[in-house]
Amino acid sequence: MAKKNTPSKRQLELRISGQLFEIPPLWDVLLIGRHAPIGPEAARRMAESLAPGQFTLLRVEKGPVEALLVRKNLLQALEPKALEEVLLEELAPLLSEEQVVRAQVEVVLHTGRVIRLD
Repeated sequence: MAKKNTPSKRQLELRISGQLFEIPPLWDVLLIGRHAPIGPEAARRMAESLAPGQFTLLRVEKGPVEALLVRKNLLQALEPKALEEVLLEELAPLLSEEQVVRAQVEVVLHTGRVIRLD
């Protein structure tokens, strides 16, 4: 027995998301390998030309990373050394000395307080 033809139903689904546009729109931190094609000073100059005064360069003494180019507003929430330690611990093992890796860093504060009721 042949099935009765029914008209097909077509749907188009759109999923749209948006986020705040920041200048430059690429990163919060650049991890710059010791033998990367762009050096720390060139990366700093590039960021300075795109977003004057928004980034600072942190030199790294050992490992595959020579420097971190960090958005200054991150350093309002974290001490430079603490941020460096976390980034290097988490990302440096994935990085070769020839690479530049960009990282997005989101600072989220969780807090709680106990209020004494007398």
